Amino acid sequence: MKWTRLFLLFAGAFITLAPAADKNAFVLERGVNLSHWLSQRGERPREQLASFVTEFDIIMLKDAGFDHVRIPIDEIEFWDDRGEPREDAWSTLENALTWARRHELRAIVDLHVIRSHHFNAENDGGTNSLFDDPAEQAKFVDLWREISARISHHSVDWVAYEFMNEAVGEDPEDWNRLIQNVYAFAREEEPTRTFVIGSFQWQSISMLEKLWVPENDSNLIISFHTYAPFSVTHYKASWTPLRAYQGPINYPGLPYPEDLDFAQFSPEVGEMLRELQTPFDLYAALEELKPAVEFAREKGLPVYCGEWGCYLAVPREMRLAYYRDWTNAFEALDIPWTIWDYKGGFRIVNDDSREIDHELIDILTGR
Repeated sequence: MKWTRLFLLFAGAFITLAPAADKNAFVLERGVNLSHWLSQRGERPREQLASFVTEFDIIMLKDAGFDHVRIPIDEIEFWDDRGEPREDAWSTLENALTWARRHELRAIVDLHVIRSHHFNAENDGGTNSLFDDPAEQAKFVDLWREISARISHHSVDWVAYEFMNEAVGEDPEDWNRLIQNVYAFAREEEPTRTFVIGSFQWQSISMLEKLWVPENDSNLIISFHTYAPFSVTHYKASWTPLRAYQGPINYPGLPYPEDLDFAQFSPEVGEMLRELQTPFDLYAALEELKPAVEFAREKGLPVYCGEWGCYLAVPREMRLAYYRDWTNAFEALDIPWTIWDYKGGFRIVNDDSREIDHELIDILTGR
């Protein structure tokens, strides 16, 4: 690959920041989401909180070449139905942050799912009440009040907070107002902590332009997620309508067979597949990312991809090709990232043996 050509093509998209006097040392490069541990635990017994991820995993990730972890946490794991704290979860999080610091991995604590908001409620047949209920919005700020009280003793150079994962709804201003509320409290309590603020509608790049970003605050990171091309990254994923398609897939290039009959599916699925029938490759990834870099440059802040990855159902060579293209795209545009995920359906490690996928890790870390 002629990287000179790519750098010239996207030269105007790089972010150049002069360090602020009060800027902390929280800087990211490449990380891993420690998913399905303190968030979306599924059917695993609660007793496994202490063993699902251990200090060994942190050591292994550091040795593999990662510099940070994103730790999703759920309200239901940390507070019971009466709002009382579940001390086993708090102890587990405290251990995770201690291990991460000990082995020089930065950590982002991400409030992933709360009782009044789930990013996949629409596909799960559920509903969200967060943006319609002032009491739930006040409760959201109170959740962060306790999170801050519990973990604020960790250095601002090593631990950051992400207010909420993948806000979804009808009006981006609902999310902006909530950001302003929690930000006002959190910044007063922790003047130099890094806060990660994500865009609306699943942290979509296309929604960044509608995101409220505090001014004159250098300790912020703008976050987006990308799973493009969705036709590939979520191939056969049971939690999406794409599960209806069980035929062959292709990457790079056109994802579905050229002669695919979309009429064989329900109107909803057929239309979705038709819209996703678009060729994708490295250059498409660069074009996908360009608006995010431009937005961050406009705001004078770093931009960060908090989630990206490819489901295990994708044939291996295509999956590795996807990871090569996106890793190269992130590197070309100097965008730090956190892969989804560690031991889930997009995993980079075997759930039982903890043996890492060395070929994939080499692609991700450039080794």
